[in-house]
Amino acid sequence: MTELVDIPDDAEVKDYPRYWLPEPVYQALKWTALVLMPLASVIYTALAGVWGWGGANEIAATLQIVGVAIGVTIGVSEISSLARR
Repeated sequence: MTELVDIPDDAEVKDYPRYWLPEPVYQALKWTALVLMPLASVIYTALAGVWGWGGANEIAATLQIVGVAIGVTIGVSEISSLARR
């Protein structure tokens, strides 16, 4: 979990990074991209082999692409906050 920083009352706001994704959204997207999308991809691929479901490669690739897109989104949010410092 992210530790909250105690910001002094006299601190300039410009001295702290500004993210365009709120922290709860950032955390949810991060775990979705890092854990849930790859997990869903592996589970579907494995179950498709066992149960004979179609489109295993296509669905797995789609889940991986969505996971990468989410990762890029949170990465851009992080980089944009660093550029404003």
